[in-house]
Amino acid sequence: MRVYLEFAKKSFQNNVTYRMDYFAGVINAIVMIFVNICIWRAIYEEEESLEGVQFKILVTYIVLSFLMQVVYMMDEYFIESKVRSGLISSDLLKPINFRLYVFSYNVGTTIFRLLMQLTPAIIISIFLFKLLPPFSTEMFLYFSLSAILGYLVLYNLNFLVWVSSFWFYWTFSLITIKDAAVMIFSGALIPLWFLPEWLTDIIKYTPFDSIFYIPIRIYLGQIPHEEIMNSVFKQVIWALLLFAIGQLLWRAAAKKLVVQGG
Repeated sequence: MRVYLEFAKKSFQNNVTYRMDYFAGVINAIVMIFVNICIWRAIYEEEESLEGVQFKILVTYIVLSFLMQVVYMMDEYFIESKVRSGLISSDLLKPINFRLYVFSYNVGTTIFRLLMQLTPAIIISIFLFKLLPPFSTEMFLYFSLSAILGYLVLYNLNFLVWVSSFWFYWTFSLITIKDAAVMIFSGALIPLWFLPEWLTDIIKYTPFDSIFYIPIRIYLGQIPHEEIMNSVFKQVIWALLLFAIGQLLWRAAAKKLVVQGG
């Protein structure tokens, strides 16, 4: 386990080296939040509520969504670059678990974003966008757990696309499609309560709402206390199911390994 902690540490240090990316990430998050709030303000047309949703609740939803996106950001081309360069063959010869290696690398980046980008962005959002506090301390703890599970669901979903680089020379199109699906169906871009009911009923049977929608609803106190554990259990099931599918794909990819490039 120590070697994977070192991988995470190295990833963290790599991010610290590029300090301008850190500042750019914070500024980009704040700008995107501001733009989206302005768009929704125009939609609300000076009304304080729309379809029963208060504007201040929506603002908090938007802020949390974009801040979580900052933390959830991962290296989408880490595996593809290794496959294309041929470095994947040497990685597989090392006495390490490659899946844990990729995971620890991304965790290191996530920890950096938590400490160096999320913290200042939250402070700015509290004063600039009037970010509401969590519904209660208990809900904040549930939210933290749910947010971690949301990250795991997204990571394992991403891995399914990343490992496709063993079959596709370029994965840009697949990643773009996946990102679009996540943004729309997870509630990252538009809260699911504004989507048609028939569509949200379908989304409930997919892993998408487990990524952003469930954690944020818990934060806002919109999920009844007795239903929270069911929502968290749903996230656990999706994380495990996607992991299992990823494991099957990984084994197939390892057998198929054809090094492309030098």
